[in-house]
Order: sequence, then C-alpha cells, then structure tokens
Amino acid sequence: MYRHAASAPASALPPERRGAVVGRFCHGCRSTYPLHAERHAGKPEFGRDHIVSPCSWEGSAFAEGASWWEPAVELLPAPAAAPAA
Repeated sequence: MYRHAASAPASALPPERRGAVVGRFCHGCRSTYPLHAERHAGKPEFGRDHIVSPCSWEGSAFAEGASWWEPAVELLPAPAAAPAA
C-alpha cells in the first residue's frame, strides 16, 4: 500500500496551507505524478489510470514553465483558532 500526505496543486491552496512539494499535478487528467518522473507516462502516484481515458498531455515532458502542470504541494493543517475571550 502506498501512503502519501494529502496534496493539492499549489494554486488551489492559500500560502499558509502549502507544505513541501511532493509531486507534479497535471491539469489535464487531474492526477499527481512523482517528482522523479521526466514525462507524463500515464502512471500517476495518485489519480486515474489512463488505460481507458488517456490524457491529452500523455508522453509530454514535465518542462519548467509549461502551463499544463504545476507543483503538487503537501496540504498543511489549518491553523488553530484563537481561544474566545
């Protein structure tokens, strides 16, 4: 069984809830790929299997600055609420 921290695309979280970068998030198939993957190979760490529905970016390199993917970051817990006075 693979265990991983809850993650999300960096743009979907406020800065105070963003943790370490844990992968690469594809906007096409909404899946997270490992950091060591050089290409979108249809084998996500977390997400759908592409056998039935291939992503339009499959086979593309995870090049810096490409608009179809962004870093996936760890979701940090919400800050504790201040006690009521």
